[in-house]
Amino acid sequence: MKSIPIDEIKPGMILAERIVSPRGQVLAEADTPVTAQQLLHFTYYGISQLFIQDEEDAINKYDFDAPDEFIGETQSWRIQNSEEFHEFKRAYNKCTSELEKIIDDFVTKQTPLNDDELINDLKSVFDKHSTGLGIMAMMLNIQEIDASTFRHSVNVAIISRVCGLWLGIKDENELDVLTMCGLYHDIGKAMIPQEILTKAGKLTGEEFGRMAEHPLLGYNMLVGEPMDRRIKLAALQHHERNDGTGYPYGLSKDFINDFSKIVAITDVYDAMTADRCYRAGICPFEVIAQFQRQDKSKYDQRVLQVFLENIADAYIGTGVLLSDNSRGIIAMIQENALSSPLVKLDDGSFVDLRERTDLYIRACI
Repeated sequence: MKSIPIDEIKPGMILAERIVSPRGQVLAEADTPVTAQQLLHFTYYGISQLFIQDEEDAINKYDFDAPDEFIGETQSWRIQNSEEFHEFKRAYNKCTSELEKIIDDFVTKQTPLNDDELINDLKSVFDKHSTGLGIMAMMLNIQEIDASTFRHSVNVAIISRVCGLWLGIKDENELDVLTMCGLYHDIGKAMIPQEILTKAGKLTGEEFGRMAEHPLLGYNMLVGEPMDRRIKLAALQHHERNDGTGYPYGLSKDFINDFSKIVAITDVYDAMTADRCYRAGICPFEVIAQFQRQDKSKYDQRVLQVFLENIADAYIGTGVLLSDNSRGIIAMIQENALSSPLVKLDDGSFVDLRERTDLYIRACI
């Protein structure tokens, strides 16, 4: 057992003791994995340290499995078994294969980045599936298929385009540039040894140093290409942070391009959802809570707030399973507490998760 500052706690770490609020309310039990939603609640009460079990593989046990009686009834299950999702997946897989060939030919044969067809295919995927089940819901569920660099880049491209629309970007050319920023943001990883890219365990200091070279490598690969400069900057700056804590240059917000700021958020969002694939469905409110735990100075807050608000709003009316196994539907999203909505329970009563800090959303059902 060891005491860790709450800012350093990662969701999935196993609590070594019961967490109790100053009023005596039980917030979490010992021997359970802590969630991002719970960590937000702890900070509301000024809890600064947690005792964590000494389990190296604790995070690997992290899940949000719903009880067996809910399996097969979740929103994820419904989406993944719909014809619309199967059509989306086929088009998505085609785009991923196209991107892999384009980058492979560019790196090995020095052929130009001939991506006109890919951009048109991506726009087609977007246009066909931007209504109905919702492209963001399908993007969350596509995570269970694969987590390769090429799939990640297609994810970031599509999500960035969605984010651009939410931010009010209407010009098609601007949206195309933002989409390409997502497509090529990780192109530098083509120059990183495969054994580092696919390593299952924690990277050594030397390996992380090599990995951290990919933004500069990507920029150098694109610098001579006849494309919008913002695409090159996204490759270079997507790991920069507004507060200067990013890399490779530690730039502050005034020196980071606006499109790079968008890709920085969508890149992290996709990584979070890829790391959290659930048997009973992905819980978007856990992902939102993880973002809200981040230091507000790291990301452009205007972009982040619009992005998270739209994701949360998409789940109004969706069924949820709470941590005490009660069920309900999302009745209202609260702007100042996006991961703690108002829930109407099956018995007709309402529970405000801002006040019921002993509860959190386990799964969307």
